[in-house]
Amino acid sequence: MRYIVSTIAIFSYLLGSQYSITGSKVVYYGDHALHKWEGSTNSAMGTLIYDIYNKTYSCTVTIPMNTFSSGNDNRDSNMLYYCNAIEYPDIVFKSNMINVNKESIDIEGIIEFAGEKRKLKTVARLIKLNQNEFSIKGEFQIYLSNFNIARPSLLFVKMEDKILIKYSIMGVVNE
Repeated sequence: MRYIVSTIAIFSYLLGSQYSITGSKVVYYGDHALHKWEGSTNSAMGTLIYDIYNKTYSCTVTIPMNTFSSGNDNRDSNMLYYCNAIEYPDIVFKSNMINVNKESIDIEGIIEFAGEKRKLKTVARLIKLNQNEFSIKGEFQIYLSNFNIARPSLLFVKMEDKILIKYSIMGVVNE
């Protein structure tokens, strides 16, 4: 039995580390001529993998669209409608490159939102990264028009195209 446990531990080390997201907060900020609002979720799921051979990181993050809440059920329902959440219920990000610096992380990848895929670059502040856990915070902007999302209007005035997204993600190593 001790031999089996030792063998599994060695293979885990040789292959690298895999972290699972255990905590998150993702907030989007919307803007209209008459008011501003935000919606948030704590339901990001995914993994961060370290490949020890290539000394590279990769990640996948998935967020169910229906977990965002702005505190206004009508607004949330409209967001799901305009983002075509019935057909595309998740926002998915898959990294192509993660470069870990001393206090930050450069992240590039593909975001899939409302059935459209687009390149995304962001710089996250590195809060913690060690053999047992990680924590990052960052932000980026998207334009709804880049994802072919029609902008809803209020009193014949459309909401702004630009959406600011702030995120905080924490994870622990899988055992």
